[in-house]
Amino acid sequence: MQKFLLCETLSFFNTFITDDCALENSEATVTTSKIKIKLGAIEVEYEGSETFLKEELPALLSAVSDLYQRSQVNSAPTEANAETVVNGSPKGATNANGSVTSSNTPIVGTTSSVAARLNVKSGPDLILAAAARLTLGEGLHVMPRQRLIDEMKSAPSYCNKSVLGNLSRYLLNLVKDGKLNESSKDQYALTASCRAELEARLA
Repeated sequence: MQKFLLCETLSFFNTFITDDCALENSEATVTTSKIKIKLGAIEVEYEGSETFLKEELPALLSAVSDLYQRSQVNSAPTEANAETVVNGSPKGATNANGSVTSSNTPIVGTTSSVAARLNVKSGPDLILAAAARLTLGEGLHVMPRQRLIDEMKSAPSYCNKSVLGNLSRYLLNLVKDGKLNESSKDQYALTASCRAELEARLA
């Protein structure tokens, strides 16, 4: 498209460049020409020797075109057409595992702070707090079982041997209750409804 524009512009100026004035001395006639080029927000105006203009016009058009292309590349996208990304996923996008990225993702601290804000009282509550920390805080939408365990252990005030000993039963119940999805063996994700509930409580 740019090459076509340059060829068309060059043809136009080579055809229609006219003499603005000529010296009355017939033995030494010097003509001047004036052109104005506008491409987007870029505008170039030249007035001078027709001979110089004919020789330099291709280079001038090329320089204007290059400048225009660079200005387009460097233009930052506006908020209206820029896709907003939250925690690695497009805002409002539904993930394959059934979880949803909300436009109001809360600020998430440590698992201990999340557990405190969620008023964790049981093992399943702690699992959800750890899942919220990994999903909302780190953008990890599918969580391996071991990653959940490690995150739970990072909150020693809430995690104990009893909780870890009953982990399999807790996870199974959370899946049955519609709080977690098990996309594959020992791979878990918050369901859309549970995630929305946790986000609202942590907001």
